[in-house]
Amino acid sequence: MFKNIFFQKGFRPFFLLGGIWAVCLVPWWASTYQQPMSGEPGLESISWHSHEMIFGFTMAIVAGFLLTAVENWTSRPTARGAFLAALVGLWLIGRLVGLGGAVAAIAGLADVLFIPVLAVAIAIPLFLAGSKRNYLLLAILPLLWICDLALHLRTSGLLPQSYLRTDLVAVDLIVVVLVIITGRIVPLFTRNALGDESVRPIPALSTAAIVSVLAVAFVEVVAPGGFAMAMVAGLAGLLVAGRSVHWGFQKTLGKPILWVLHLGHAWIWFGLFLKAASAAGAAIQSSVSTHALTAGAIGTLTLGMMARVTLGHTGRPLQVSPSLTFAFYAISVSAIFRVFGPWLRADFTRPALISSATLWSIAFAIYVIGNAKYLTTPRPDGKPG
Repeated sequence: MFKNIFFQKGFRPFFLLGGIWAVCLVPWWASTYQQPMSGEPGLESISWHSHEMIFGFTMAIVAGFLLTAVENWTSRPTARGAFLAALVGLWLIGRLVGLGGAVAAIAGLADVLFIPVLAVAIAIPLFLAGSKRNYLLLAILPLLWICDLALHLRTSGLLPQSYLRTDLVAVDLIVVVLVIITGRIVPLFTRNALGDESVRPIPALSTAAIVSVLAVAFVEVVAPGGFAMAMVAGLAGLLVAGRSVHWGFQKTLGKPILWVLHLGHAWIWFGLFLKAASAAGAAIQSSVSTHALTAGAIGTLTLGMMARVTLGHTGRPLQVSPSLTFAFYAISVSAIFRVFGPWLRADFTRPALISSATLWSIAFAIYVIGNAKYLTTPRPDGKPG
């Protein structure tokens, strides 16, 4: 069983299962909005939604990407066969945290174990290969684990409800991961696809952007909101936006597999600007910037990267179907509803949530239906993986 192609590359199970979870997760939450859950004490639907969006869906896609990418970066295996199946099992059990009784306790334990086991799977090949360039990505995983653990302790009553919003810190850390990865792949993919040597990253600016977003996460811990966050988030937004000036976005409009990544990157700096404005006292709820970074940046970039990695690593042409192109539009409009609907009109909150959830689910359902066969069958060219 564990020799099956499904457990030979991390992206295969995690992209498929993460995609299925994305289809179910948002509509489920929208239907139980602000209602108590039967799982850990103190777990309401908003807390569960926040946890599952970050540590359920997003971490599944991050795991699938890193397990696959680290193998390419180091030419060494990460998790395959029984090890990968066990890692997937931990993730699956962790998704039961919203249920009651002993099930929630076991699920919570599995969820808390998932990130450390993932870190081990990634750390071994990175250290053996001496891939120092990627140590920062590895270092972020323990920080995410601390955020996850604190969230469990808070919802279980072992930490006060007034304790730091570690889910917001976790979002910032995920954004750091996205800034690192997009800085490498978006200009590279664009230059290779267009054959345009003018498309290039600016290394110093990319480094500054990464450091600035790390600073946002730090300020989220020590001084959330207020002047410090306004300054740091504003600077981070400028740096993230500025580094993409020579990435050739305007040249990708006829190539959905490229423009979706550029659009997802734009949501990062837009979300950071909103975060700065909210912290500075503008009439913008903090949740608006959070959803620009989650529904906007994370949603768009995960779908775009899932499509790109699936096609590339299963030996298919890097051409997206019309239905997947529609999914890219759907996830973009979903983010617009989620960010702008409640912000512009308070009485439009519920319809905006339903519209956003529906489009989100349609987008990921299209991915799952269109790529399930690719993810569960061998490459047509006979190559391993």
